[in-house]
Amino acid sequence: MNQQLNSAAERTLRIGIIDTGVNPWHSHVRGQVSGMRIFSDSQGRIQEDEDFRDIVGHGTAVAGILRQGLPDAELFVLRVFDGELNSYPSLVARALLRAAAEGCQIINLSLGMPPGPGSDVLEQACRAALEAGSVLVAAGHPQKPGLLPAALAGVVGVISAEHLDPGEIEIDPQRSYSHQTSGWPRDLKGLPPAANLWGNSFACARVSLDLALNTSLGEEDSLSLCL
Repeated sequence: MNQQLNSAAERTLRIGIIDTGVNPWHSHVRGQVSGMRIFSDSQGRIQEDEDFRDIVGHGTAVAGILRQGLPDAELFVLRVFDGELNSYPSLVARALLRAAAEGCQIINLSLGMPPGPGSDVLEQACRAALEAGSVLVAAGHPQKPGLLPAALAGVVGVISAEHLDPGEIEIDPQRSYSHQTSGWPRDLKGLPPAANLWGNSFACARVSLDLALNTSLGEEDSLSLCL
C-alpha cells in the first residue's frame, strides 16, 4: 500500500550522493551515513575502498541540505574525486551502478562534465540506474547546455536561480535543464552568507530533497512521484 513519505516511511529511504565525499560527523549531517570511495589506481584500474571522507566540504554541504529535510533517511556516499578534485566518467558510471545496486531510490549528482571520451559509459550507467528504479538528479549550468549527466534523457537537470528562495522550484521541460531553485547551502554559524558556497550543486541537492519529500514509497520501496 502506497503512503506519503513521512517520518515513518523515511526510515526506508536511501539517497545516493556521488560527490567529493561526506563528513558524517558534521553537525549538519549526523545520522545514518555509509559509503565508499571509487578511484583509479596507478595502473588505471577502478578500485573501491571505505574512505569516503570529504577533504573539501562540497559533498558535506550537499549532504547537509538533504539531512535538514530528511533526518532519518540513510545517506549512501560515493566519493569519486581525488585530492586534486579530479574525476572521470568511468568513476561516476561505476558510482551510479553501485548506488543503484545498493538500493538508492534517489541519486544526487552535484557534478557535471561536457560530452567527450567516456560519455557513452556514463550514459549507459544512467540508463541502467534508471531502469533499476532510481531517480537521478544532476547539476547543470546556465551557460553550459549539454552537461552530463544532467542533459541526458530521464535525468532531472537542475540549475540555480538567484530570484528563488530555498524551497521554491520552477520547472520548465523546454529548458536545457528543467528545474531551477535556490543555490544556497545551509547557513553556517559564524559565517556570513556571502562568504558561504553557492551554486548549481546545492540547487541540485534542494531538488533531490523536494523529490524525496513529495514521493510515495511502494511495497518494494520503489519510487513514484506525486506530481
